[in-house]
Amino acid sequence: MKSYHKAIILLLLLSHGITQGGESSHTDGIEPYYHPADLQAYLDSLPPEDAKYMLATEEEMKWWKDARLGGFICWGPSAMLKCSIGWGRNGPRPHHRTDGKTTSGISHEVYDTQYKKFVAKDFDADAWVKMTRDAGQKYLIWLTKHHDGFVMFDTQTTDYNIMNTPFGRDATKEIVDACHKYGIKVFLYYSQPDWMDPFYKAGDFEQFREKFMYPQIRELLTKYGKIDGMWFDGLGKHPDMWGGAALIKMVRELQPGLIINHRFSPKHWHAGDFDGPERDIGRFQINRPWETCTTIGGGWAWQGDAPAMSLKNVISMLVTCAGNGGNLALGVGPNGDGTVLPDHQKRFLELGQWLGRYGESIYATSGGPYISGPWGAATSKGNTVYIHLLGECPSGKIKLPALPAKILSAELLTGGEVNVSQAKEYLNIAINPEDIHPLDTIIALTTDRPVKEIAPVATAGQTLTIGAAATASSEYGPTRPASSVVASNATEFSEGIFVKTAWTPGKGDDQPWLQVTLNTSQTIDQILIRESRFGRTSTILDFNIEAKINDQWEVIHNGNEIGGGFGLILGTPVTSDSFRIVFRKWSGGININSFDLFDLSL
Repeated sequence: MKSYHKAIILLLLLSHGITQGGESSHTDGIEPYYHPADLQAYLDSLPPEDAKYMLATEEEMKWWKDARLGGFICWGPSAMLKCSIGWGRNGPRPHHRTDGKTTSGISHEVYDTQYKKFVAKDFDADAWVKMTRDAGQKYLIWLTKHHDGFVMFDTQTTDYNIMNTPFGRDATKEIVDACHKYGIKVFLYYSQPDWMDPFYKAGDFEQFREKFMYPQIRELLTKYGKIDGMWFDGLGKHPDMWGGAALIKMVRELQPGLIINHRFSPKHWHAGDFDGPERDIGRFQINRPWETCTTIGGGWAWQGDAPAMSLKNVISMLVTCAGNGGNLALGVGPNGDGTVLPDHQKRFLELGQWLGRYGESIYATSGGPYISGPWGAATSKGNTVYIHLLGECPSGKIKLPALPAKILSAELLTGGEVNVSQAKEYLNIAINPEDIHPLDTIIALTTDRPVKEIAPVATAGQTLTIGAAATASSEYGPTRPASSVVASNATEFSEGIFVKTAWTPGKGDDQPWLQVTLNTSQTIDQILIRESRFGRTSTILDFNIEAKINDQWEVIHNGNEIGGGFGLILGTPVTSDSFRIVFRKWSGGININSFDLFDLSL
């Protein structure tokens, strides 16, 4: 590679807080970020005139990193059919691994013609974007075309678009105009794959790009005024399928300062300006921007009147994203008439009200210095560390590793008094149990130095259940065994996730329980349980956590909700080799993804 070219790449990486390298690990978010070898090889192959477009600058990324919270709206004719957009279509999926293998969903003959009945009498872009603003979301991702090929804007490239429906209006224009009106930054979601385009189906990707995809993207970036980001969804294909660097160069030239997600290339490349774990919170990663995308309830687009997540789960998700150094794009799927479910609207407004009180601990913060754990997460700005106590803490007492800084003051932002003392090894926090906030107890610590000078501090360490035995009262089948809730080894799947499957009890089990047995007795002071995935409502209404002590099961905690991440801080550590969850009451199915045990002293 020419030295001039190398200099351009290096300057881009440094402006983005990134260091060149090869396959070096970047799982803890502490060391400098290193490009994976595949991406580095691709960058090395680019001519200088294209290389300079591959990453946004730190200045261009600032507003997005400060925002911490965005919205996501998936909507279209599929919302009339009570199915996932695109994926709910039972039909061909050219150039996808599931092509010819779908056995369920809405028949493509019905799905593909539903647009002829699309009236959307209640669509109100102004109201939707106002809800976005009132929820405290600083940007909105709006779906303009999914893999199913239906176009949600006025285009000259295909008749399969919203102007040829009974609705007959350019919904994209109305949404973007409303975003400009309310001061909301706007991203346009655009799926590169198109299961309806004849060139795409035939595998003639050059013709597809030149006659279909590029003209559509030019329309999106020239007809609607200022666009702040493109949210691509290329299904993990090689970037050359979409024209590679030429695509990125085009969109940044059309909209200078525009931000781009990572989905114009394989996920493991970590290309683009930010990563994007879907429906899972990313690991602690402050050396490269990232964003979790999920929904407030249900799935992508309308799939029926699914209840919204509890406010506690929503706040826990937002706080953990921010504490891990990322953003949250919280989605909603209006129904076919254009109505946002009332309890979804209510939850968004409750979130906005909470941010109105405590937004200082979220907006424009950095993740850390404490790395998140079952206890919660930490954010920071200036000389202030915000400790978000998300886990159940019946005793009101928690200890964390000491900070390499002097604590000048401590304040309980959520009300009440807090006592903080720092010894050589530990930071001890004591709160009156009556002052533990049911959603998030926030402690603001003022330090004698800028927090950005403090290296991230590990808190919970690695779960002790890796390699443990997991058993249950029953199992739904071979795809839902108890062993799903523990990892056999410390190998991660992606974004810091060890376990991807779930345990479900068998039908007719009227007193389900799930047990983890360690290889040796351990002292446990924190527990983390994950139910299903973020974006789904907890079905658990009453449960006990028990430990076997002297051959007897003893209840160490009783709870009433698990959700995407239930944390517990034990006032008195428990020593045992066997722990279990006993489910006493639930509504619907039980799906437990992971059962983790921690010892802070390790």
